Amino acid sequence: MSSIAILRVSIVLALTILLMPIYLLGLALDYLFGQRIVVLLTKKFWSRAVMKTIGIKWELVGLKSKAHIFVSNHISWVDILAINSALDVVFIAKKEVRSWPGLGVLAVLGQTIFIERKSLNALSQKWAVEECLKKGQSIFFFPEGTSTDGLRVLKFKSGFFQLLFDGIYNKNKYIKKVQPLSIYYKVHNKNLSKDFYGWWGSMSIISHITKILCLSSGSVELKFHDSLNSEEFNDRKEIALAAENTIAKYI
Repeated sequence: MSSIAILRVSIVLALTILLMPIYLLGLALDYLFGQRIVVLLTKKFWSRAVMKTIGIKWELVGLKSKAHIFVSNHISWVDILAINSALDVVFIAKKEVRSWPGLGVLAVLGQTIFIERKSLNALSQKWAVEECLKKGQSIFFFPEGTSTDGLRVLKFKSGFFQLLFDGIYNKNKYIKKVQPLSIYYKVHNKNLSKDFYGWWGSMSIISHITKILCLSSGSVELKFHDSLNSEEFNDRKEIALAAENTIAKYI
């Protein structure tokens, strides 16, 4: 590992250790009183600081809506940092994420809801997501189901879009809207390929993290599109396709 990578890791570790007591206090306040402001501010500050440390600038295009459900294309573990820099959301992720070195622990602390497809626990997992929405928290999921090279958008799986048709009620209204986001990475080093930030196929998480720590110099752009209302679609497959097409146009 290069000296710049070691320096970056040291800064991230020091920042994490420094902010952890504040974040844990925030989790306690959220659990006891439903107050998320400390969690929100700590996550935003940490995420933006880590991105700056590893050499990735952050850009926001468009306006956030009042939707409680957000979706986007998925390129890298860096996506999580970029999204947490802008939104207070609970992520839905596959159970394998829990075992990722370092990132798995952070995902647990970030209140991620882990799912196991085609599992006997599917109903309880769906209940956990619904309870999250009923409490007024927003959720974020990646409908592609995996990360890509960032140069394309895979076909969206429609399963979690069903939440928009299930009559989930919060704060005197039904949750009917989903806001699509396009995530796009720009490489500032001409010697690096356009898919530098992409993490897909057989790439190991450790090698990908190391690569970015050693060579990263770029930016990530989050493009917020107009929200989609489920009342304008016949079913989850139609709205999933609409979200996919909206996001793909910007990639």
